[in-house]
Amino acid sequence: MSEEVYERLRRKMNVWPMKAPKSKYMLKLLRIVYSPEEADLVSLAFSFPFADAKTVEQAAKQTGRDVEYVRNIFERLAGRGALFEFKGKEDGAIYYSMLPFAVGLFEFYLDDGVLTDDKKEFMRVYEEMHHSWGHELGASKYPLTRVIPVEEKLNVEHEILPFEKVSEYVKNARSIAVNPCVCRMSANRCDKPLEVCLSFDGFADYRVKHRQGRYVTREEALEILKIAEDKGLIHTISNQQEKPLFICNCCTCCCGIMRGLSELHNPRAFAKSNFMPQINREACKLCEKCVKTCPFQAIFHHYPHKEDLSDDMIMILEERCVGCGICAHQCPHDAITLVRVREEIPAKRGRDAAMRFEAERIH
Repeated sequence: MSEEVYERLRRKMNVWPMKAPKSKYMLKLLRIVYSPEEADLVSLAFSFPFADAKTVEQAAKQTGRDVEYVRNIFERLAGRGALFEFKGKEDGAIYYSMLPFAVGLFEFYLDDGVLTDDKKEFMRVYEEMHHSWGHELGASKYPLTRVIPVEEKLNVEHEILPFEKVSEYVKNARSIAVNPCVCRMSANRCDKPLEVCLSFDGFADYRVKHRQGRYVTREEALEILKIAEDKGLIHTISNQQEKPLFICNCCTCCCGIMRGLSELHNPRAFAKSNFMPQINREACKLCEKCVKTCPFQAIFHHYPHKEDLSDDMIMILEERCVGCGICAHQCPHDAITLVRVREEIPAKRGRDAAMRFEAERIH
């Protein structure tokens, strides 16, 4: 019976664009998070992630279970980061919905700052799975996440569209929470700052109530983004124009999304920004700060071949550059700006992005 309920839960999670494919690892992860009783109830109550949200009473009717029985399990799971909870806009009632494996269960389950034995085992199993599951991030020609550049370094001669400016997302959010980066907190591979990832609106409310999130003002959020830039972290956002769920500030050694490119070499792991660095050779002092700070080793010092040193310069490997702008932000001589090289337009809303991901799916 227990194997059946976990497989049923996995199949329903697998409807989400970011799949929960059938493997011994995925089933092990679900067993760590959910008891058989919990997996059974969730898989009976919901059709697929973030879809048919229900109140406790509606879920009890759907499953034929006692209301208090459902309430106890749902509240327990929401507190564990294993079931999404939000307040209805119209009626103010508390609703619950199933989480996908990612973005969802992986992030919320680990996001309470307590590295229990269960969470250590969860990360151990995930790392065994990452070399294969990580390619789910790049399963489509339309990635579900994208890099958003350092705004202050965008060349003002170009029209900068709202979805290309990180400040626009902060300005338009109803609520904002900062929470520790679960990737760095769990992987523990680098010394980059932890409390730099932002959640918006419903995700923010959930993380404040049930996980380690805390509300911040718009001004505080912008300062957090500045700290991330100073530390060489890459702004990553859900690949849509309106109402994104999050802005993560990512390193290439811990972040599952970034590792899709840095380790798995999948060019579709995330969408690059529409910009690339342009170096002013007159202003450049060849200090190599950009070479040292580029997260993807996309910049190098071309040592001169010519006697007159005219080819002594910093060069960009365009195929490796993701357009994050960290090099421009960190340049002490203000010799780098970001110029438009692409005109990629993201999907309007999250639902549109999911549909486009599926329409352009490769595997």
